[in-house]
Amino acid sequence: MSADTIKLRLAGVGKRFAVAGKPDAVAVDDFSLDIRQGEFLVVVGPSGCGKTTVLNVLAGLDTATAGTVTIDERPIAGPGPDRGVMFQDYALFPWQTVRGNVGFGLKYGPAGASLSTAARNERIAHTIDLVGLKGSEDKYPHQLSGGMRQRVALARLIANEPDVLLMDEPLAALDAQTRTILQDELLRVWGQDRPASERRTVVFITHAIDEAVFLADRIAVMTAHPGRLKTIVDNPLPRPRTDATRALPEFQALVQRIWSLIRDEAYRATVA
Repeated sequence: MSADTIKLRLAGVGKRFAVAGKPDAVAVDDFSLDIRQGEFLVVVGPSGCGKTTVLNVLAGLDTATAGTVTIDERPIAGPGPDRGVMFQDYALFPWQTVRGNVGFGLKYGPAGASLSTAARNERIAHTIDLVGLKGSEDKYPHQLSGGMRQRVALARLIANEPDVLLMDEPLAALDAQTRTILQDELLRVWGQDRPASERRTVVFITHAIDEAVFLADRIAVMTAHPGRLKTIVDNPLPRPRTDATRALPEFQALVQRIWSLIRDEAYRATVA
């Protein structure tokens, strides 16, 4: 599949929610966006602008009230194994070990239906190693730090080998140092040193502009409610990105450019 292939498409998407005794609340309005195969797309915007609503529609967890949403030109009508979702909350099973959490979808879901027990265990072990948790397979979530728990959540997501990773502020609850480390790790696991055609497609939501600039190929900026696409900003920073990337004048300039696009929207959201 070519890196220029459109993996996900939102065309004229709108989402309204019923409010008792009042007109419907418009969360997202006329939102159109093409997301390429292997792209790391980051969505930013003021609080309450509909970022999570867009992600939920892509995941099939919510249904658009207007427009169309497709993956590989097929309508998205609900959740599917081709899309994996990761939230800010680790959502780990406290009674399962690291191994049990990572392998849960392979054991009970469609992703592991064609795998033998040996193949399933091999994939679990490989994925745990990939996220840097080798040696912690038998630990339970309460025995892990916040960063380690989020690594488990990431491993559980990619163990199912979905084509698309949908990530809703997955690093927001972490301290600054751990967050920086996991940004580096996320790009490594995603495969930033590989051709785009060999990567999974990522849609990542964040409030942190510096995080968006560090991670993204393109940054989608949304307006305050109702959420509309204000602009798309291409990110020219070369890959692979490292700590040195954050020190570049070009990095800081792009952070300021994104903030200038959001600043008025963020203010408007606080007084609306």
